[in-house]
Amino acid sequence: MAHRLIASFCFLCCMLSGLSIKAQGFVIDSMRYGPDTVYISPDVSASFPGGKERMYEYIEIKFDAYADGIGVGGAKEGTMEVNFVVEANGRIKHVFIGNSISVAYDEEMVRALISMPKWEPAVVNNRKVRSLQTLRYKLNFYQR
Repeated sequence: MAHRLIASFCFLCCMLSGLSIKAQGFVIDSMRYGPDTVYISPDVSASFPGGKERMYEYIEIKFDAYADGIGVGGAKEGTMEVNFVVEANGRIKHVFIGNSISVAYDEEMVRALISMPKWEPAVVNNRKVRSLQTLRYKLNFYQR
Protein backbone atom coordinates (compact mmCIF):
# COMPACT_ATOMS: atom_id res chain seq x y z
CA MET A 1 0.00 0.00 0.00
CA ALA A 2 2.76 2.43 0.96
CA HIS A 3 4.61 1.58 -2.26
CA ARG A 4 1.54 2.55 -4.31
CA LEU A 5 1.21 5.85 -2.45
CA ILE A 6 4.87 6.72 -2.99
CA ALA A 7 4.67 5.84 -6.70
CA SER A 8 1.49 7.88 -7.11
CA PHE A 9 3.06 10.85 -5.30
CA CYS A 10 6.20 10.73 -7.51
CA PHE A 11 4.06 10.48 -10.63
CA LEU A 12 1.92 13.43 -9.52
CA CYS A 13 5.00 15.55 -8.78
CA CYS A 14 6.39 14.87 -12.26
CA MET A 15 3.05 15.72 -13.85
CA LEU A 16 2.76 18.98 -11.94
CA SER A 17 6.32 20.02 -12.67
CA GLY A 18 5.82 19.42 -16.40
CA LEU A 19 8.61 16.87 -16.67
CA SER A 20 8.56 14.29 -19.39
CA ILE A 21 9.05 10.90 -17.81
CA LYS A 22 9.50 7.43 -19.15
CA ALA A 23 9.28 4.91 -16.35
CA GLN A 24 8.22 1.33 -16.96
CA GLY A 25 7.10 2.25 -20.47
CA PHE A 26 4.73 5.10 -19.57
CA VAL A 27 5.25 8.38 -21.43
CA ILE A 28 3.50 11.60 -20.46
CA ASP A 29 4.34 13.66 -23.50
CA SER A 30 3.79 12.82 -27.16
CA MET A 31 7.34 13.49 -28.35
CA ARG A 32 8.61 9.91 -28.20
CA TYR A 33 7.28 6.83 -29.90
CA GLY A 34 8.04 3.15 -29.53
CA PRO A 35 6.13 -0.12 -29.92
CA ASP A 36 6.17 -0.88 -26.19
CA THR A 37 5.42 2.65 -25.01
CA VAL A 38 2.18 3.30 -23.14
CA TYR A 39 1.07 6.91 -23.49
CA ILE A 40 -0.65 8.73 -20.67
CA SER A 41 -1.41 11.93 -22.62
CA PRO A 42 -1.62 11.05 -26.32
CA ASP A 43 -2.57 13.55 -29.01
CA VAL A 44 -5.98 11.84 -29.33
CA SER A 45 -7.24 9.69 -26.43
CA ALA A 46 -8.58 6.18 -26.87
CA SER A 47 -12.36 5.95 -26.88
CA PHE A 48 -15.02 3.32 -26.41
CA PRO A 49 -17.36 2.90 -29.40
CA GLY A 50 -20.30 5.17 -28.67
CA GLY A 51 -18.53 7.18 -25.96
CA LYS A 52 -18.35 7.08 -22.16
CA GLU A 53 -22.08 6.74 -21.64
CA ARG A 54 -22.19 3.59 -23.78
CA MET A 55 -19.14 2.24 -21.95
CA TYR A 56 -20.84 2.61 -18.57
CA GLU A 57 -23.99 0.98 -19.98
CA TYR A 58 -21.89 -1.93 -21.26
CA ILE A 59 -20.21 -2.42 -17.86
CA GLU A 60 -23.57 -2.23 -16.10
CA ILE A 61 -24.89 -5.03 -18.32
CA LYS A 62 -21.76 -7.21 -18.05
CA PHE A 63 -20.94 -6.63 -14.37
CA ASP A 64 -22.38 -9.37 -12.14
CA ALA A 65 -23.58 -7.71 -8.91
CA TYR A 66 -23.85 -11.10 -7.23
CA ALA A 67 -20.21 -12.04 -7.90
CA ASP A 68 -19.24 -12.02 -4.22
CA GLY A 69 -22.24 -14.07 -3.08
CA ILE A 70 -23.75 -11.03 -1.34
CA GLY A 71 -24.67 -8.78 -4.24
CA VAL A 72 -27.50 -6.31 -4.22
CA GLY A 73 -28.88 -7.51 -0.88
CA GLY A 74 -25.56 -6.87 0.87
CA ALA A 75 -23.92 -3.73 2.11
CA LYS A 76 -21.21 -3.47 -0.56
CA GLU A 77 -20.82 -0.03 -2.03
CA GLY A 78 -18.02 2.27 -3.04
CA THR A 79 -16.05 3.44 -6.04
CA MET A 80 -13.67 1.18 -7.89
CA GLU A 81 -10.73 2.82 -9.62
CA VAL A 82 -9.46 0.76 -12.51
CA ASN A 83 -6.42 1.40 -14.73
CA PHE A 84 -5.97 -0.47 -17.99
CA VAL A 85 -4.10 -0.28 -21.26
CA VAL A 86 -5.87 0.14 -24.58
CA GLU A 87 -3.58 -1.55 -27.09
CA ALA A 88 -2.88 -0.10 -30.55
CA ASN A 89 -5.30 -2.70 -31.96
CA GLY A 90 -8.09 -1.49 -29.61
CA ARG A 91 -8.08 -4.46 -27.20
CA ILE A 92 -7.99 -4.02 -23.39
CA LYS A 93 -5.02 -5.48 -21.51
CA HIS A 94 -3.14 -5.09 -18.23
CA VAL A 95 -6.12 -4.28 -16.00
CA PHE A 96 -5.10 -3.01 -12.54
CA ILE A 97 -7.61 -2.35 -9.76
CA GLY A 98 -6.43 0.71 -7.83
CA ASN A 99 -9.29 0.96 -5.33
CA SER A 100 -10.74 -2.42 -4.45
CA ILE A 101 -14.11 -3.13 -2.85
CA SER A 102 -13.74 -6.92 -2.78
CA VAL A 103 -11.68 -9.55 -4.57
CA ALA A 104 -14.81 -10.96 -6.23
CA TYR A 105 -15.79 -7.53 -7.59
CA ASP A 106 -12.21 -6.94 -8.77
CA GLU A 107 -12.30 -10.18 -10.75
CA GLU A 108 -15.74 -9.32 -12.12
CA MET A 109 -14.55 -5.88 -13.26
CA VAL A 110 -11.52 -7.40 -14.98
CA ARG A 111 -13.82 -9.91 -16.71
CA ALA A 112 -16.21 -7.15 -17.85
CA LEU A 113 -13.39 -4.95 -19.19
CA ILE A 114 -11.57 -7.73 -21.02
CA SER A 115 -14.84 -8.72 -22.74
CA MET A 116 -15.36 -5.19 -24.13
CA PRO A 117 -15.51 -4.67 -27.88
CA LYS A 118 -12.46 -3.07 -29.47
CA TRP A 119 -11.86 0.57 -28.61
CA GLU A 120 -10.70 3.23 -31.01
CA PRO A 121 -7.02 3.42 -29.96
CA ALA A 122 -5.12 6.54 -28.99
CA VAL A 123 -3.16 8.44 -31.63
CA VAL A 124 0.27 10.07 -31.44
CA ASN A 125 1.84 11.65 -34.52
CA ASN A 126 -0.85 10.04 -36.71
CA ARG A 127 0.01 6.55 -35.40
CA LYS A 128 -2.20 4.29 -33.32
CA VAL A 129 -0.51 3.73 -29.96
CA ARG A 130 -1.02 2.02 -26.62
CA SER A 131 -2.49 4.26 -23.92
CA LEU A 132 -3.32 4.16 -20.23
CA GLN A 133 -6.94 4.73 -19.24
CA THR A 134 -8.44 5.26 -15.80
CA LEU A 135 -12.03 4.34 -15.01
CA ARG A 136 -13.94 5.16 -11.84
CA TYR A 137 -16.99 2.97 -11.41
CA LYS A 138 -19.43 3.53 -8.56
CA LEU A 139 -21.09 0.50 -7.01
CA ASN A 140 -24.15 1.40 -5.00
CA PHE A 141 -26.37 -1.50 -3.98
CA TYR A 142 -29.50 -0.94 -1.94
CA GLN A 143 -31.70 -3.52 -0.28
CA ARG A 144 -35.22 -3.67 -1.66
